[in-house]
Amino acid sequence: MNNTDKFVTAKSKSVDVITTLVVTLSCFVITWFVFGFYYVEYEGLNTSFFSGKLTPGLPFRSVYFSGNMGISFIYSFFYEHFPNVEWLSWIYYSYLFFSCFIGLYIVAKLLPAKTSLTVKIFLQLLVYYLVFADHHIHYIYTRVSYMCCGLSLIGLVVFFNSTTTIKARWWLFILLNLFFTIGALTRIEVATACFILLAAFAVFYSQNIKQTMVLFLFPAVVIAVMSLTLSVDIKTATSKEFYKQVEPDIEEQFIARENRVPLSFMKTHRDTVLYTTAMEMMWSDPQIISSNYLRSLILSEKLMFTDAKQWNRVCRSFSQVVIKYWYLLLLTVLLSVAVLVQYGLGKSFLNRLYTLAFVFSFWGLTIAQIYTDKVNERSFLPFLSLFIFCHVVLLARSTATRISLWLYPLFISCSVLLGIHFFALKEESNTLKTDLLKYQANYEKIKQVAANKYLVMNSTSFDYIFLSNVPFHPFDFSAFKKMYITDGYIIPFLPYYKRYLEQECNCDIYAFPSFWKYVNNIQQDVVIVSTPHRIKVVKGYLEEIHHFPFPVVEDKTVQLMEQRKSDNRETPDEMKMYVFERQKQDSI
Repeated sequence: MNNTDKFVTAKSKSVDVITTLVVTLSCFVITWFVFGFYYVEYEGLNTSFFSGKLTPGLPFRSVYFSGNMGISFIYSFFYEHFPNVEWLSWIYYSYLFFSCFIGLYIVAKLLPAKTSLTVKIFLQLLVYYLVFADHHIHYIYTRVSYMCCGLSLIGLVVFFNSTTTIKARWWLFILLNLFFTIGALTRIEVATACFILLAAFAVFYSQNIKQTMVLFLFPAVVIAVMSLTLSVDIKTATSKEFYKQVEPDIEEQFIARENRVPLSFMKTHRDTVLYTTAMEMMWSDPQIISSNYLRSLILSEKLMFTDAKQWNRVCRSFSQVVIKYWYLLLLTVLLSVAVLVQYGLGKSFLNRLYTLAFVFSFWGLTIAQIYTDKVNERSFLPFLSLFIFCHVVLLARSTATRISLWLYPLFISCSVLLGIHFFALKEESNTLKTDLLKYQANYEKIKQVAANKYLVMNSTSFDYIFLSNVPFHPFDFSAFKKMYITDGYIIPFLPYYKRYLEQECNCDIYAFPSFWKYVNNIQQDVVIVSTPHRIKVVKGYLEEIHHFPFPVVEDKTVQLMEQRKSDNRETPDEMKMYVFERQKQDSI
C-alpha cells in the first residue's frame, strides 16, 4: 500500500468515526424526544438505593450482592459527594452510547468502500432502531449489561482477526475487554449468556476456533472468577445472610419454575397461613419462614431436561413470546435464511457445523433459559437484538461480494417487519408514558396524604414511588418525614438497608414483628401504601404466627389509585392507603 492509499484509508476511517459519533448522538436525542426514556421494573428502586435517598445519613454502597459488583462503590461515591446529579442515568446511558457507537461503527466499517456516505448513514439508522433503540427506551441495568457484554465481544471478533492485529491495536483490545468486564460486573448472568451466544458467532465469522479461544480468553476468565466467587460466597453464607440463601435458587423454583407443593398439602390453619405468606413472597421473617422451610415447599424434580411438567411450561412461555414478538422472530428467521443463502452451508462438514451452530444457537439457548429459569422482556429482547445484530454484521461483510438475487425478496420482507417494529416501539413508549403519568398522579395522591408523615411501602406498592420519576432527574422524597420498606421480598435484609432499618428502630430486623412494633408506636402519623390483599396476608400472618395485633384501617378519604396500563388485569387489586386505627380515631 503506497502513501496515497494509506492517506485515503486513514481519511475514510476518520470520516466513519466522526459520522458514527454524529449518528449515535442524533439517534439518542431523537429517541428521547420521539419515544422517551423510562424506568422499568425495579430500576427506580435501585437508583434510589444508590443515591442514598432511602438511607439518609447512611451511604448505601450496593444494591444486590450479585449485581453491580465492585462498581457500585464507585456509583455511590459520586452520589455521596455530588448528590444533585442523577449519576446512574448518566453512567448507564454512557455505557449504552458506547455500545451503540461500537455497533454502528462496525456496520460502517464492513460496508464496501464504494458505499456512499448517505447510504451508510441510512443503514446505520435502520440498524439503530432495529437493535439498540428498545434498550434505551427501557431503562434497566439488565439491558445495559447485555449491550456492554454483547457489543464488546462482537467488537473483538470483528476488529481482531489475528494475533498481529491484537498487537497493532492493543489499546482497543484492552478497552473492549474492560468494557466487557463492566458489563459482567453489572450482571454476571448476562455476561455468561452473551459469551455462549457470541462464541458460536465468533467461530462462524472467523472459521477459526483457535482465534476465537484467544479473543474470548479474558472474558472467559472474568466469568469463571466471578461465578466461582459468587458460588463460594453463597455456599459459605451465614444464617444472618438470608438473602444469599434464597437467591437465586429458591426464588427461581417458586416464581420461574412454578415448582411448589400445592395448598392442599397443608393440614392446619397455621400451615395454611405460613404457606400463603411464603407464596406471596413475603420472606421478611427468616426465623420462621426460613430458607429450610422454603425449600420444604419445593417439589422434587426429575433429571434436568426430562421433566414433562417443565417442558409444558416451556411451551406456554415460548408461545407467549412468539405471539407477542412474532414480527421480530420472523425477521430473525428471514435474516438467518439470508445468511444461509449468502454464505451457503459450506463445502466441508466442519463449515456446515459452524453455520448450523450459529443459526440455531439463539433458539437452543432461549429454550434452555426458559426451562432452567424463565423468559422476560429484560433478558429476551436484548438477547434477540444481539443475535439479529450478528446477522447484520455477517450480511454487511458479505456486501463486498456479489449478493444473491434470492436475498432481495427477503430484504423487502425484513423492511416491512422493521416498519412494524418501529410502530411497536412507539406503541410501547405510549404505554410507558401512560404508566408514568398514572404513577405520577398516584404519587401526588400519596404526597397529599403522607406529607410530613412516615410512609411505609412493600413489594406491591413501591413501584408507585420509584417509577414515577424519569432518568436524569434526581429523586426527591423530601415530602415525607421518613420512608420505609418493611415487607419487600428480601430488601430489608440487604446489608446497608438492614443496618439502616435497625438503626431507625433500634431492633433486630430478623425478628419480624419488631419493626412493625416500632412503626405502631410512632406517635406521629404513619401511612401504609399497599394492596388490600397484601394487607390481609400481613395481618393474618402477624396475628396467627406472632399473636401481634395489626390494627390498620383503610383511609377512605383517598380515591382509588389507578393501575398502570401494562398490568392488563381484568380485576386489578387497586392500591390503597392505610393508617393505624389509633391514628384514624385521633384524626376524627
